[in-house]
Amino acid sequence: MKHILLILSVILSSICVFGQNDSLSHDYELDEVVVSATRSLSKFDSDGIITTVKGTPLQTLTNINELLGYIPGVSNLNGAIEVVGKGRPLIYINGRKLRDFSELQQIPASKVKDVKVINNPGARYGGDVNAVIRITTERQVGDGFSLDSRATAGIRHYFYIKEFLNLNYRSGGLDIFANGEYNMSKSTGSGCGIQNFWGNNKRQVLSHTTSKRRKQLMDGKIGLNYSTKSGHLLGAYYQYNHAPSKTNSDALTSFIFSDLKPSVSATSRIENENYYGNLVDAYYSGAWGKWAVDASFDFLWRRDNADQQIQETFTDSQTTLMGLGDRSHGRMLAGELHLSKPISKGNFMIGAEYTNSIRSEDFLSNTSSIASVDNKIHESNISVYAQISRTIGRVMLQGGLRYEHINSTYYEDNIRKAEQSASYNEILPSFSLALPVRKTMFQLSYSRKYNRPSYAQMSSAVHYVDQYTYETGNPDLKNSFTDNLTVNFKYNWLMTMVTYKHIHNKIITTCYEYPTSPDITLLMKENSRNDANNLELLVSIQPGFIGKFYYPVAMTGIVTQFYDIDFRGSMKHMNSPMFLVRLNNIFRLPKDFLVYVNLNYRSSFDGENIHMGRSWQIDLSLTKTFNRHWDASLSFNDVFNSARKTSMTIYSGQFEYISQKYNTLRGVEFSIGYKFNVTKSKYRGKGAGNKEKERL
Repeated sequence: MKHILLILSVILSSICVFGQNDSLSHDYELDEVVVSATRSLSKFDSDGIITTVKGTPLQTLTNINELLGYIPGVSNLNGAIEVVGKGRPLIYINGRKLRDFSELQQIPASKVKDVKVINNPGARYGGDVNAVIRITTERQVGDGFSLDSRATAGIRHYFYIKEFLNLNYRSGGLDIFANGEYNMSKSTGSGCGIQNFWGNNKRQVLSHTTSKRRKQLMDGKIGLNYSTKSGHLLGAYYQYNHAPSKTNSDALTSFIFSDLKPSVSATSRIENENYYGNLVDAYYSGAWGKWAVDASFDFLWRRDNADQQIQETFTDSQTTLMGLGDRSHGRMLAGELHLSKPISKGNFMIGAEYTNSIRSEDFLSNTSSIASVDNKIHESNISVYAQISRTIGRVMLQGGLRYEHINSTYYEDNIRKAEQSASYNEILPSFSLALPVRKTMFQLSYSRKYNRPSYAQMSSAVHYVDQYTYETGNPDLKNSFTDNLTVNFKYNWLMTMVTYKHIHNKIITTCYEYPTSPDITLLMKENSRNDANNLELLVSIQPGFIGKFYYPVAMTGIVTQFYDIDFRGSMKHMNSPMFLVRLNNIFRLPKDFLVYVNLNYRSSFDGENIHMGRSWQIDLSLTKTFNRHWDASLSFNDVFNSARKTSMTIYSGQFEYISQKYNTLRGVEFSIGYKFNVTKSKYRGKGAGNKEKERL
């Protein structure tokens, strides 16, 4: 209750803040009379915040991935899209769920009409979905052949390239499309780690690592859509991707036991990994009487092969060779059916979803210190939901209820393990309302969510980090549950978002002594014994053009948790808040040149039982559109090389694990695009089993 009162007090104090012009101005000259019109850039509906993109400078950005960094409540740091405080969102484009986030770099921002951010999703979405972004593009029509391509080259310590080609042919109701993507990059990094153990015998491990990695991505998709004259839509596509990579690393490790002379070892490792993915997606959309029907089907199968060759040399010149192999396979079958119909001043929706997935892992080791493992997880999930939205006077209401039945079976060496197998029956309510008051707008929402551990987190295979550090999953992990209460407030161009979360069974990283060798630290995931409470306050400013040549988008906020852990025999408070500052600036120059200057700052903070270090960076870019067909951009990422270092400290029991990593983010990139007779694909499939795809 005290946290809810704190939220309400923050909201009431925010009402006293007044802005002036939440608008984008347009001037029209008629017989020497200038008429100015304004329209709001952002607005609330019953469950989310919609930001208009069409007709604003946001359309001049290169692609959707860059665009999302300018949307209130969304963070884009070096290509990683997150809804602040909610994590990685589900993203839909025209109702179709994205499985591969790289597609955001393939679609130009000029095609986007608006972006909707749902930071507290209702019953329509899965119980493990914490945030949703829905992107609507312009519905362009026209028959014939079209081509859209983009080539990118850059230097980030090493040279890298990206190539994308999209082909489309449309005739009447038939739409055939195909696209391909190729990426090639090399990277280098280094890091140092310190492990401190305060037990019966104090010990310390110091390590320094350098690595080089080369990776590629080859992705292809082919599909079709067909629309009937009566308004029915159906389509399907097949997608294949292959991502090979090779990593070479060297490490120097020093083991200090009490006051004895340190033991030093050198480790060289070569790792080759090959990922193969296949996806078949099909959908149907249409109307039957008053009911709108949306159905989707997905079949995914993938495999990942990784091999490591490790050589360790000790102070006495003794050498140990180690070979590790990891073969994982995944298969998922999923289907969704959604029905909706209008009711008096509102809408009613019901639906059902089903997923059936198998993930197997065969981990092979030729050393006695790390055991070979053969495990398999088989899961099925059946979900049904009902949701109703209605307008009463000026108030927009939405309520829903979702039921999910999950059956998870764990096998080791083809033998079912009863203690790691479980069934879950979850009832997940949600509610939201939006209320306009003069020039202000309030939005209140509540939902109950859960977080399913990924299959990698549930694997019992032990992975080698260095001579004194191993890492493993935990088949005993349980779901964590979160109660979300969110209040949004908007006045002109100022927007405030406040969220309170209570988390039970939080999944955290812990440290233990390795059972067969107490000198080795084992990193493992566990459910926390203590509940956590999170409070988030974000303030966004989006005033539109200032002086017709400067367009700023700013966001600042604080995210903090209230969480206690057991550390070295006493209670440690992990309550350090994270302060955020984001300032994105667009400058319009003569001859249609646009300059972008973006600042991102994040203070040090506590998350789970981990303390994260500070990070900040400044990015610059220059774009120019030459005609209807050509555009080019030149970008400078992390100008001051300030984001190169990342640091964290894990506190667990008698262990303290300190890690610092250095990766080159500073670089220069040049991109050029060409398009001809572009017509956006009609594909309207939403995808099925989307969160399960990510877990696989």
